[in-house]
This record gives sequence, structure tokens and C-alpha cells, in this order.
Amino acid sequence: MSVKPWLAVLHAFAAIAGLADYSLTRWAIDENPAGNAGRVYHLLREAGDEIPIFGSSRVYHDYVPAQMGVNAYNYGLDGASYEVTDALLQIELAKPKTTPIVIDLKPEADHDIGDPATYIPFVFDSRIRGMLVRNDAIVWRFFVPGLRYFGYYDYYLKELVNDRAQVMRRVERGFTYERYWTFDRARLDDAVTKRLRSTNGFFPDEGQDQRLIAQIRAHTERLFFLVYSPVHASCFTSFQNAAEFAAFKQSLAALPNVVVLDFSRTDYPDQWFMDTNHLLYDGAVDFSRRLGERIKAVLLARASSVWTSR
Repeated sequence: MSVKPWLAVLHAFAAIAGLADYSLTRWAIDENPAGNAGRVYHLLREAGDEIPIFGSSRVYHDYVPAQMGVNAYNYGLDGASYEVTDALLQIELAKPKTTPIVIDLKPEADHDIGDPATYIPFVFDSRIRGMLVRNDAIVWRFFVPGLRYFGYYDYYLKELVNDRAQVMRRVERGFTYERYWTFDRARLDDAVTKRLRSTNGFFPDEGQDQRLIAQIRAHTERLFFLVYSPVHASCFTSFQNAAEFAAFKQSLAALPNVVVLDFSRTDYPDQWFMDTNHLLYDGAVDFSRRLGERIKAVLLARASSVWTSR
């Protein structure tokens, strides 16, 4: 076979791959702020007075900004740990803003980042790339437009179809309400059984904690609400290192620009839980309203304090 047909095939492949890459980036990511990658895209370009909420799937499930009474946005990402929050926090703190920041914390540390597809469009951002490198999740083709999305097209397109059709979920300010999230007694009982068989308690990662504290201390212009969202009561059966957990929360609260809000032991009925770690919509609405009231009360008290000290 001569060279020219091969060149024609390569050119055709490059053109198709480039068009697919552009179309996916435009419609499934840039124009779809409710998708996981779309949330990161929104964060990179947001420059207003929104209050970001960072964290794992607990944020994704439990924080309903529309019910909080403040201008908040849900940046919760499935499978994400503080490793992801740290990268997103760096992006937020580079902005010339003074609005508060909400971070959902957990007593136990983990290092998951969720699906790498969430971050492929942003690997040229040093903060995202650094997070991927630290967690051994970087692949060379992520840097090659036309090749970077291979193997992940279904991931993006599924989110796009769901969000545009609004058939399976409703989206508002980053919060996604999945219509099939309903109470299932068998599912919860199974989750409780697994929870009771597992080790529960305060098991921190000192490196993660120090990175969080360093960010807080370096940005006294921002007020940080560090929140422990509601979990099922079974999470506190045989809870280990409770005294150390209390001491850690006190050390955080001692920082002048930190408010610690612990809702973890909120007495909610089983019917408000999807599993031991995530709320269903009714529980999420109640928690979000309570959280919003606490945030507004703190902001009002601080504003009054500043005013009277003048």
C-alpha cells in the first residue's frame, strides 16, 4: 500500500477524534455544570460571591444550596477525599474573594479521588495535575486532545443525557437530586450490618490535616466552616478515639477564621438515610436548612461584632 492512503486514514482519524473531543468538551463539560467535570469547570471560572461547598459524595448527596438561604454552590464529587478538596481549595483561594468556604470533613481519612475522567479536561492546571500525580492517576494521553477521552465517552455522555433530559435527576446550584434515590429498608439494613462489622472512629491522616490547617492560616481573609454532616447512628457504635476526635475539633475551632459545625449525631429517622453515610432528599433538605441557619447566624454575629468595634 502506498503512503498516501495511510496519510488519508490518519488525517481522517485525527479529524474525527478532534471533532469528537471538541464536541464533548463543549457540550458535556463546559455546558453541563451539573456533571462532575462540569463542577470543576464552573469552579475555575466562577468569580462572584458564591460560597463553595467542598467534599466527597456526602456533599453531593446531602447539601442542598437552594435550601440554605445563602448563595452557595455544591462542589461535592463522588469518591473524592481531601486529596481532591485540597486541589479545589487551591483554585478557590487563588481568587480575590472574601466570601466564606464550607468544607465537609470526616473523622476517618482516605485518599480516593474518584473517577479520573472528572479531571482529564483540566490536566494543564498545575493544581489538578499535581493531585493526579500524587495519587498515581495521571496517564500520558490525558495531555493529547483527540485521545484523552478514549474509554470515557460513555461517562460524560451519560451525565449529559441525564442532566439535559431531566428524566432521572434534577439539578440546581451543583446539587443533584436523583429521582431513584428512595428509601430501601433492605439496602439500609445491609449497610448498617456492614458498618457494625467495620472499624469506626477517628483515624486521621496527619499530612492531610496539616495541609488543611496551612491553607486556613494562610488565608485569614476567608472564613472556613468545617462541617461534619449527619451520619447514621450505627457509625458511632464502638466509635474509637472519641477523645482525640473531640480534641481535634477543638484545635480547629481555636483558629480565628474557623467555625466547626458538628451535625454528625443529628437524630434522623432511618427513612431519611440512603445508607449509613448519605442522606435521602428529605434529610438533605432538613440538614441544609439547619446548616444555612447556623451559617447566617455566625455571619450576622461577626458583622455585628465588626460594626460595634468601630
